[in-house]
Amino acid sequence: MSSELVLGLRFGRDSGDANYLGLGWSGDEDGYRWMTGEWSEVWLDDPGPGNYLLEVELSPFVHPPALEAQRLAVAVRGTVIGRSLVSGLNTLGFRIPARLLAGKGPVRVGFLHPDAARPVDLTGNADDRRLALSVRRLGLHRVGGDMSQRRLEGGAGVAVDEIAALVGIPALQFMLGFESLGDNCEFGLVQRACGAEPLGLLRFSNIELGPLLRGLTLEFAGLGTRENVELTLSEGERREYVMYQKHYALTFHTFKYENEVDAAVLKDQQIARLALLRRKLLEELRTGEKIFVCKRNEALNEQEALPLYAALNRFAANTLLFVTPADAEHPPGTVEQLMPGLLRGAVDRFAPPQNAHDLSLESWLAVCVNAYRLVHDKARAVIGQV
Repeated sequence: MSSELVLGLRFGRDSGDANYLGLGWSGDEDGYRWMTGEWSEVWLDDPGPGNYLLEVELSPFVHPPALEAQRLAVAVRGTVIGRSLVSGLNTLGFRIPARLLAGKGPVRVGFLHPDAARPVDLTGNADDRRLALSVRRLGLHRVGGDMSQRRLEGGAGVAVDEIAALVGIPALQFMLGFESLGDNCEFGLVQRACGAEPLGLLRFSNIELGPLLRGLTLEFAGLGTRENVELTLSEGERREYVMYQKHYALTFHTFKYENEVDAAVLKDQQIARLALLRRKLLEELRTGEKIFVCKRNEALNEQEALPLYAALNRFAANTLLFVTPADAEHPPGTVEQLMPGLLRGAVDRFAPPQNAHDLSLESWLAVCVNAYRLVHDKARAVIGQV
């Protein structure tokens, strides 16, 4: 395995987390512990030289509209490594550069949360603690390789018939080197525009980031079991059968329609197909040859992408390309390498949520070409090797 988990810490009753805690924590509760006041600390044993990724699963104390989110800043040995605004249960990641761990002795990780509030003041609950965020899990991963950032600028976009000249392989073969990690059908339709029709568990599906992380952690165990699957009909004049996998809240197209197929037979076929696609995804994750593409209409930031990057790299040295809308600093087509195997790409726009066919094809293809160049022009470093 290429991902080296140096520390996995659970919080709450009987977890042993008290051995790592400094100031700013509540008493232990069942499966979590609250950060309290404005500052909380975790003390870690010196993990040794190198670059690291800190991963934290947490949930904020909120009470809309008076308190809709909690601000969070994370510091290592007094240096802030990232800031986030947390409005719901989330898993966030933060890069820790090697220079911050160069000193001797334990490592103090601080969490600044200035919006802590008392439930008694907002909800009428008798709890008078100043609560900020409840923490369920913390992970520390060692990251190896060249940490220098690289970037390829965007341009005017790339047409399908230009791909072969730019990367040296035909467009169809080129697009088979990418694998969608869900959200909607947009990237699957980008592949289709190039003549590529790969079988993929998440290519024409919808899955939220939290269930995706859980699925990767559990290797999507139970995905094809009958008790976890429901077959429903979409709305509209021509109603499509849609499969829903309850355990991972995974919804995917069957491309079969009412009165055209027998529903019971279709369900059996789709359950078998799910099991096949699960095996195929796990094989590709363990091979580490594809570029895995993640986009969300509610665009991901780096802190949200890093836990997904870590989850993919538990299987092999995988590459994650997370795609966001372009902005002033990231023109359409721009791709930057943030860490070995972690790429951020920018397209000029996403397709509307209700019409994935209305996509910006040439902008997407520019991102894919630049991502391919960054991955293949230089040997990839491997997570877990220093």
